[in-house]
Amino acid sequence: MPSVPSEFAATFDVESLIALVAGEGQAWVLRADGDRAALSRIDHTGRSTDVVRLPGQEFAMAAYGDGVVVTRRACAAEECEARAVKVLVVDAAGATVAEDEFAREFGGLEIVGQGSGIELIGVQEDVVWVDTGGQLIGYDVTTGGTTVAEADEPGGLVCVLADGLYTLAVVDEAYLAGEILIPAEGPGPVFDVEIRRLVDGVWAPVPDTRRGLTYDEIYWQACTGGGVQAGGGTAPGPVWSASSGWVERGPYLRYPDLATAPEPTARGSAGQLFVLESAGSVRRWFAGPDGPMSSQVLEVPADLFVQLYEPQVQLTFDASDTVVTGCVQRQQDQQSARCWLGSR
Repeated sequence: MPSVPSEFAATFDVESLIALVAGEGQAWVLRADGDRAALSRIDHTGRSTDVVRLPGQEFAMAAYGDGVVVTRRACAAEECEARAVKVLVVDAAGATVAEDEFAREFGGLEIVGQGSGIELIGVQEDVVWVDTGGQLIGYDVTTGGTTVAEADEPGGLVCVLADGLYTLAVVDEAYLAGEILIPAEGPGPVFDVEIRRLVDGVWAPVPDTRRGLTYDEIYWQACTGGGVQAGGGTAPGPVWSASSGWVERGPYLRYPDLATAPEPTARGSAGQLFVLESAGSVRRWFAGPDGPMSSQVLEVPADLFVQLYEPQVQLTFDASDTVVTGCVQRQQDQQSARCWLGSR
């Protein structure tokens, strides 16, 4: 590959954007193309190079090494008599590193939204983790082997952090009873929770992680900034990571007011969260030296990345060690995204 200058910036357009990942000196784009998805590399000049077109549905993409991994559900037999989860890994040049299938099932593709669905939940070292409707499957890129585990709770959130898979488990019988009275004002009742880690296929409680959380903090939990985050974005909330334990972080969104347009947000690779705070200013929340939800402001083109009342914008964004990249889609133009990438 040709050398990339230390400083660069370029704009490009994408039709039917599915995912965007910041790479090493370049960006990766996954877009819908009929019943397929097209994977492309965007170099530092904004030029697009097609890598591969993949048939299937439920596509997702994440960074892996100096390349990316793409997961999907696709036909696994003639006449589509069977389906499977398929994974493709490519390096920085777009060359195939690994390509395989797992979780094979009898029957053809289902209408999206009516089956169990698959979700790419993250990459931990050389293992790509997907959730297939409550069953967690880890595909090892280097060996081709798979690891299977059940989610700790049906529909429960699983976070792929730097040193393993974690989940937030509610251990309070009052919460599990089902009938919860939420007051009109105030934080409401507090319920006991704990962090659990997947160890040899079993969810084991992490010592010294039990604490109380409100119903809203449990409901709005997310994998954000290198930790398991409880609560929404307009108030400070507890975040847990193995390196820090429970800490208070945020808020990452300003409290809503009529004087300022809503702040678009986007989730990037490795649990990064991006907030378009004002024209030309995107705040990045990430796993930094200060623990989970470290904060950094990124400067971006103000004419493209700007808050609007109407039409509201959809933000897609990501950052790597060398590249910042993002796309904006206007409400009236859902199929076309205007994008930018620049050096860090």
